[in-house]
Amino acid sequence: MIAHDCGTVINPDIVRGMVIGGAAHGIGAALYEEFTYDDTGQLLSGSFVDYVMPSALEVPNIKLAEHCTPSPLTSHGQKGVGEGGYLGAPAAVTSAINDALSPFNLECLTLPMRASLLSDLLVDTETLR
Repeated sequence: MIAHDCGTVINPDIVRGMVIGGAAHGIGAALYEEFTYDDTGQLLSGSFVDYVMPSALEVPNIKLAEHCTPSPLTSHGQKGVGEGGYLGAPAAVTSAINDALSPFNLECLTLPMRASLLSDLLVDTETLR
């Protein structure tokens, strides 16, 4: 569930797409997306082959909670939209992963939280036992 307030809704389909797209982008920031460079500063993740983003398969079904507080500063009361999905998603994903790691006395504070990073963290803990 994502709540947003974009003021007066001019086009509900665009608003829904912006919020869900923002959430997908935030999930990507938390789990996949990373600019990588070599030692000379050459970008190594310059294509979609190397710069991994979530697809529709990795993004959960998202429900919206809409609130409308028209802006007194615009012609029709409209505001921006989409930021709520993007800003909240990395925090939610990070919190969920760290909650799952808490029984092992572990936490991960690095983004993206790639599966390989998390499995290495768990393996290192196992070898210490």
